[in-house]
Amino acid sequence: MLIPEEVASGVFTVAAGDHRTAFVVGSGGVVALNSFGSRDRAQSYRQAIADAAGGAEPEIVVATIDHLDHTGATADFAPRAEIVAHELCARVIEGRGAPSQRLPQRPIRGGGEELELGGTRFALRYLGPTQGTGNLAVHLPEHRVLFLAGPRGDARYGLLPDFHLRHVTRIWREIAALDVDVVIPARGRLMTTAELVRAADYLDAVKRACQEGFAAGLPIWEIETLGPFVSDRLREGFGDLPGFDRHIGITSIRVVHHYLMGGWGMEDTAEPDALLEPSAPQ
Repeated sequence: MLIPEEVASGVFTVAAGDHRTAFVVGSGGVVALNSFGSRDRAQSYRQAIADAAGGAEPEIVVATIDHLDHTGATADFAPRAEIVAHELCARVIEGRGAPSQRLPQRPIRGGGEELELGGTRFALRYLGPTQGTGNLAVHLPEHRVLFLAGPRGDARYGLLPDFHLRHVTRIWREIAALDVDVVIPARGRLMTTAELVRAADYLDAVKRACQEGFAAGLPIWEIETLGPFVSDRLREGFGDLPGFDRHIGITSIRVVHHYLMGGWGMEDTAEPDALLEPSAPQ
C-alpha cells in the first residue's frame, strides 16, 4: 500500500521503495507523473491517487523519462489516460515497443512547453540531456514544486550508464534557480533547491577527483586504488551524505568508464553542442 504525502495544496508525492513520483489533483482532474515499473506498483499508485482524490483516476500522465522502472507500467496504471512526453522520449518508447509502456499521444517539443493540464499550470522543461532521453523537469510554478528524475539528496549514485556527465550538473543548477520550495526526485528523499545544487557539486567533485587521479598516474580502472583516492579528497565536503562510504568507489569507477574513457552517451561527439542544445520554447 502506497501512502500519498501532500507537499503543496493538491500536489502529492508517492514513494515505492527507493522510487518516487508525484501527482496533482486540480480543478479539471488528476495529472500523474510516471507510473512506476511493475503492475503491482502501478496499481498501488493508482489506488493512492483514488484515496487522495475521492476515487478519481488519472486523466493525463506525464512520462518524464523513458526508463522502464519509472514509466514502464503506464498500460496497467492508466490505460485510458492521455500520455504526454518529450518528443525524444516518445521516440525511445515507440522504438522499444514494450507492451506495458504506452506510446505518448502529446509530444513536448524543443526546450519545453507551458500547458494547462487538469486545471493546473505545468511548465515542462527540457534544457538538454541529463538522464535518459528527453528527461523532462516538471515545474508547478503556482505550487512552487519541481519534479525531476536524476538528482538525489544522498551519495547513492551507484550506476551512471546514461547520465550525460558533460551537461547534467549544469542543467541541475539552472533548474535549481527556479522559485521552488520542494524538489521531488524520482529516486530518494525530497530535496530543497540548495540540496539540488549540492547534488551537482558532489558529482562535479567526483569528476574532478577522478581527473586528478588520472593526472597523478593512478590506475584509475582499479576501484581499490581510485576509490580511496577520491574518498580522501571528498570526505571533508561530502562525507556526511548518506551512502558516501559505500558508493564513492563505484561512483568513481562509473565516472571513469562512462566519461573519461569515452562516454556512454554523447559527451565525446565531434560537435556535442550542435546535437544537444534544444530549440527555444515556442
